Amino acid sequence: MRFLVQPTPDALARARPPVRAFLVFAALALAGVAIQRAAAGGFTAAGVLDQYLAGGDPLPAAALWEEVHVGAFLYGFVLLMAGSLLAVCPVPARLRSALVGVAFAAALADLFSPFAVIRLGGAGALRVATSVAALGSLGALLAVVAATYGRPGRRAGA
Repeated sequence: MRFLVQPTPDALARARPPVRAFLVFAALALAGVAIQRAAAGGFTAAGVLDQYLAGGDPLPAAALWEEVHVGAFLYGFVLLMAGSLLAVCPVPARLRSALVGVAFAAALADLFSPFAVIRLGGAGALRVATSVAALGSLGALLAVVAATYGRPGRRAGA
């Protein structure tokens, strides 16, 4: 992590291979979540309702909290690592803040949207929207890091 504190050209060059490996791992993890949700019908409002309110019986709270636990680990890990890497990328400060802020807000919304589906007795479209927003914003964050990491042009304090 020294390259985050002292981003010299040599340190950035040495860090590129593990950073690329992380970016691939993170992208595959997000793709896995997207595939799992698609397979469960989680990208349609009706599919979400079938999953959370099957037969009129809502999923128990323990199942919802387990989903929060898994999502919090994945989203938190990707946000922490990608946000840290973005700090040494030649990206304007406003764009950095916007990318991390939107991804953070979308991830939080996605983590707790299953509770809204249960509480409101519907709102499947809300879960679809939060899933797309979270996965899309985290994917965009990873893409910006992949495109700009280690490139010259970052000014101190920018």
